[in-house]
Amino acid sequence: MSSPLDASADRHFDAIVIGGGIAGLAAAWEFTRAGLRPLILEARGYLGGQIAALDIAGARIDIGAESFAPRGTAVSSMAAELGLEVVAPEGGRASLFLPPLDPSGDAPWALHPFPPASLMGIPSDPGLPAVAAILGDEGAKRAQEDRRLPADAGGERPDLASFVEARMGRAVVDRLVRPIVAGIHSADPADLDADRVVPGLRAATLAAGSLSAAVEEILARSPGPRGDVGIRGGMGALVEALREAILRAGGAVLTRTGARTLSRTGEGWRVEAAP
Repeated sequence: MSSPLDASADRHFDAIVIGGGIAGLAAAWEFTRAGLRPLILEARGYLGGQIAALDIAGARIDIGAESFAPRGTAVSSMAAELGLEVVAPEGGRASLFLPPLDPSGDAPWALHPFPPASLMGIPSDPGLPAVAAILGDEGAKRAQEDRRLPADAGGERPDLASFVEARMGRAVVDRLVRPIVAGIHSADPADLDADRVVPGLRAATLAAGSLSAAVEEILARSPGPRGDVGIRGGMGALVEALREAILRAGGAVLTRTGARTLSRTGEGWRVEAAP
């Protein structure tokens, strides 16, 4: 049964945000910073979308991305303003927990440190021993062919997985890019545009002559920490901080309330919601 929510009724809201994922929360927070009172409608029972957190067995667990790549300052500046701390993984560099190179053998899964000087798992130097330990000799050999390929090879591939595979081979995608991108973006690199994940990646590859050289140049001009970082307490802490800031500013959040229709009235907007 649907129920109406009228922005001009008992309570006035200056903006309506449909969806309480991180984009919706960030938009509503920006409204509050401009002195407006937003209403967020979220069909699911929780907020955060791709960086949501839920209580599992008594512990608060990130069920989406547990880290982010610190390109630019958008997330870190938001965190600082909300009183949150951006932290690197404890115990040094983060690690990948990967299956053995030969799945038919008896070798167990093992932890591998993230290769140094890499971007979204794409290595700037595929010849490093740390990369070969993850990819195997054949996988590392194939990845190094990137430097000998024509600069435009793979440039027609729109998604990140296909582009990296064309340049460096399948092993780099499966054992480096896919687990890292999934952890940061909660999505498969086959479903993500290469230039959305790393803006200008294809053009940088064309200009530098290879994907590994492009990664090297991008890292050299990127400010801030290298590698993935997170929020102390989990990425879900960012969701909760945004929610609290929106409520303190006079906004409101309704979960399990999907927006069915949105129409203008003489005095404001009317949302037909479906709880």
